[in-house]
Amino acid sequence: MPENVLVVGRLIRINESQLGLTWTLLRDGKVVDFHFSQIPPNAQFVIEGDVVAVLSSVEFILLAPHLKRLPQRNFNKEVLSDWTFFIRELRTFFVKHDFLELRTPTLVTCPGTEPTLDVFSTRFKYGSKQTNFFLPTSPELHLKKALALGAEKIFEITNCYRNGEVTERHQPEFLMIEWYRAFDNLKNIKRDVIDLVTHLAKSLNLSQPRNIKSFSVQDLFKMHCDFELTPQTSMQELKLLADKLHLDTRSAESIDDYFFLIFLERIESQLPPDDLVFVEKYPPYQAALARLTEDGWGDRFEVYWRGLELANAFHELNDPIIQRLRANNDLKKKKELGKDLVDLDEEFFQCLEAGMPPSGGIALGVERLYMAFKNISQLSDVRIFPLKP
Repeated sequence: MPENVLVVGRLIRINESQLGLTWTLLRDGKVVDFHFSQIPPNAQFVIEGDVVAVLSSVEFILLAPHLKRLPQRNFNKEVLSDWTFFIRELRTFFVKHDFLELRTPTLVTCPGTEPTLDVFSTRFKYGSKQTNFFLPTSPELHLKKALALGAEKIFEITNCYRNGEVTERHQPEFLMIEWYRAFDNLKNIKRDVIDLVTHLAKSLNLSQPRNIKSFSVQDLFKMHCDFELTPQTSMQELKLLADKLHLDTRSAESIDDYFFLIFLERIESQLPPDDLVFVEKYPPYQAALARLTEDGWGDRFEVYWRGLELANAFHELNDPIIQRLRANNDLKKKKELGKDLVDLDEEFFQCLEAGMPPSGGIALGVERLYMAFKNISQLSDVRIFPLKP
């Protein structure tokens, strides 16, 4: 780059008229016009798209010729600048509340056992030794290991990976924040979510949810399906309800399938979009990695705002025997669904057997929270390089 430059950037428009030559250049999201007092030599060989530096009213340098079209990507500096401040304030909130930020592995022996998720796998080669690794669907297992090792208030902002998902709200690589409170339950995790949303809205001058509302899954089935859901409700009862609601059940094979079908078709779309909504106490077959309450419900909640499912929280299960039974059941479901099988993380179970304190934990989609604040409908609008279907 020459030292004495008047204007530099990508040439996006050339305007030659009786008044002379004017170039319009784009740099760092800003547009600048430069008018030459006389047409420089060789100006006729410059085309729109070239990267140029103007040295004087009669002199320029071609820095990079425009030989091909740019890929169809969207560099929006304003959006990316807002995103940078958003991530900064997200991290600031947890640091100010005395959470310790951790960094867990991106290559893991077990990416998680969620039956419906497809995973990314790779192979590590070291001499004659070969080991299968996966990209994590969540940092959950390693963060829980940290709880057993003595951590108490921890968080991580990290990329997670889920294969086979490209929609307006899904990308195979996305940003997740997870945080945990040892010796605690979901009460303070719920308070964290409310306080975090309030902090981000105030510090970034963004609109807040209109109200905070909480519903149990049982409440929602009664309100929207006129059905008394209990922890003992059978698959046959849910099938009869789905038929009564005139839902297409041809692809449903399990109690989870019927539950999701009814919830997605008749309940989720009815949640008030302008409110921050907590959906609590799930049926036991939807407990995942959560404890069961004394009355038999999965002690967990999900968070919704502006039509987006933002987060999933658990009063964490720390019984190694029940946890292994659930994990093996997940692997059985994976096999039945034709998903790639994974091995269990035995170090995780070693930590449970050594004693993991009772804890509350949550996983929140960072891009989705930003989308809710900004009323953005497509996750790809938050990224320069989204995967295109």
